[in-house]
This record gives sequence, C-alpha cells and structure tokens, in this order.
Amino acid sequence: MSLLLRLVFVLSLPGSLKFDDEFEYWRMVDNFLNGRGLVVNDSWKAFRPPLYPLLLSGLVKLGVNLAGIRIFQAFISAITVVGIYFLGKEVFSRKVGWLAGILASVYPFFIFYSGFLLTETLFIFLTVWSLWQLVRMVNDFSWYTAMTAGVALGLAGLCRPTMELFVPVGLTLVLLSGQVYQKRWKQVSITAGVFILVLSPWVVRNYLLLGKFVPGTTMGGWVFWEGNNPHSEGGPCRVFPEEISKIPESQRDTFLYRQTWKVIKANPRRYAWLLQNKFRRFWNVVPNAGEFTRPFYRVVSVLSFGILLPFFLLGFLRSFVNAKARFINILIIFFTLFHMVYLASIRYRVAIEPFVLILAVYGWFYLVDKFSQLFPQAKLKKAKGKT
Repeated sequence: MSLLLRLVFVLSLPGSLKFDDEFEYWRMVDNFLNGRGLVVNDSWKAFRPPLYPLLLSGLVKLGVNLAGIRIFQAFISAITVVGIYFLGKEVFSRKVGWLAGILASVYPFFIFYSGFLLTETLFIFLTVWSLWQLVRMVNDFSWYTAMTAGVALGLAGLCRPTMELFVPVGLTLVLLSGQVYQKRWKQVSITAGVFILVLSPWVVRNYLLLGKFVPGTTMGGWVFWEGNNPHSEGGPCRVFPEEISKIPESQRDTFLYRQTWKVIKANPRRYAWLLQNKFRRFWNVVPNAGEFTRPFYRVVSVLSFGILLPFFLLGFLRSFVNAKARFINILIIFFTLFHMVYLASIRYRVAIEPFVLILAVYGWFYLVDKFSQLFPQAKLKKAKGKT
C-alpha cells in the first residue's frame, strides 16, 4: 500500500524540478559527474552535505532519469514504513508498531516528499534506522548492533548534519539506560568509533579543500543568519550582508555567526519573539509557505498532522517513564530546540514525524485502555458478541 500510493504520486509529477534546493543538488550531481567535484559552485564547496548528491550521482551514472530517481525514493519511503513498525514494536508493542506503520503508509507528508529531489525521504529513513539501532542497544550488547548504530548515525549525519549534534545525546542516553556500565562503555565506544570513521572521508576532504575542520557543512552560519536577521520572521529569508560574496567560504560561516550574534544582542526582545515564532512555525498545523496556503493543502495538513497532534501530546507526556521511549522524546525536543535557534519550517519537522506517529498511536491506545477500565461492561459486551 505504501509503495503503490507513492508510485501513483511520483508518476503524476511533471518532468521538472520545483524547489531551489532541488536545483542545487542537481547542480552538484552535474559538477561531480563532470569532474568538478562534489560542489554547488566554486564558492560553495562544502555548503551542502554529501550523501544525498552522491546517491543521486550514482543513480544518474547508472542511467536513471528524474522519474527513475523519484521511483527509487518511493521505494525508500515504503521501506521506512517497515522501519517505523519495527521501532514502534521495539519501544512499545507490536500493535503500536503495526498501527503506526499503517498510518505512515498513507501519511501525506511522507508521500509528498518522496517525489522531490530533497534530502527529506533519505534522511527520514536514516533517522528511523538510527533510532531503532540506538533503542536496540538498551538490551542488546552485541558488537554488531553497536556497529550498525554507528553506521546509521554516520550516514544520517552525512545526509543532514543536524544528526551529528544529536549523537552525543543519543549515546549518553544509552549509557544511562541501565546498569552494566562496563558493557555500556564498550557499546558506546564502538558506536562512536564507527560514527567517526563514516564521517572521516568528508572531514578530511573539507580540510584539504578549505584548510579548516568542517565535520558537517559551511551552511550553519548561513541558516543562523537567515533565521535571526533583522528582516527574518524565523523562516526562509534571503537577505544577506552585501559583503558576504567577497568573503571566502572558510571564513563565511564564522562571519555570519558573529553578525547574527550582534543582531541578537542589539535587540534581545525581538530574538525572544523569534524563538516563540519559530516554535510556532515548526509545529504549525497548517503550512507556513505562501505557495502551500491554498485550502487543499490546509485541509490535508489538518486532517493528518492536526488529528494526530492531541494524541501525540498525550503519548509524549505519558511515555517518559519508558527508558526506550526517551530516545524518541529527547530527539523530538532536540530537533525542536535546534530549529528554534536556527531556522524553522514544517519541512524540517517532517524528519521527526515518524516518531510523532508512534507516540500518537501510543497515546491513542492509552486512551482506549483507560476507556476500557472506566467502562468494563462495554468490553464485556464486546467479548460476548465475539463469542
């Protein structure tokens, strides 16, 4: 069902690109396949993370066209649904994983992003895989699970550097998840070592090109400015200092961070407003972008994410007593805070929506169980009817 819905959608799309980020990734593919390196241009050599354009380059090299890439992403998104089932089962129960997987099969945002050349579909898959492996490490002390977690986290970081910052948090949760600290330290050491190993080719490449330690990208200062400059409301805002084009890429990141901090210090009250507005943008029930404000998009968003939201909030609050669920809860908090500081959009929330689905389903079953306890006669009548 997941694959069929995604194939119907991606095959209905026109044979052209839509978003600015798509054009930049396509340009990176062209540059890489023509020997100019994995760069957007000569001024942006480490501006975008490498994994997604590398994947696209491999597909194009094999002769896959735009429609074929979209079909490939439909498969990745469908496989992610299975991962959501396994994660929900590992954290809560089989029925939670099952219903979360079914909801993910028809969830509009997952279907939508599978049709565009953006990191979302791949990153969602890698994030679900990473969390599943971290959660498994709570009870599984094998070196294989620890290594798999390191690979998953490393690939997720190469797809979107936000995940690199979560790694110390996730590994700390593993250490605090129970006794047997000696085994825990061995686990965490293996995972951290493999994670660093996966990242190392990109880090070395950036040092050779820029003469600077860049574990992620040079985009950090760019988006920090974009989300906090005097003209920004917390979302995309392409107004930059005039001198930015004259500053080398290796220095541009630091320059923009400094300029942004000056703006924040000059008007801390406005920054406080930006923080709450970015929180609102991140968790908005309806799309923020002007091109998606038509009634159709709003209705779809309300009838999907909007319906899930109250059950998610209940599941989120009730699940903190579950050591495995804390991995999901802390990841959601981490992503929320990160985008409150930097740049906020519903698009960035999509990466944690698999976990929103799982917690919403858990919240739903919690209410069902409470209802059954309050009205046991209804449960008894149902059982008699089955008999």
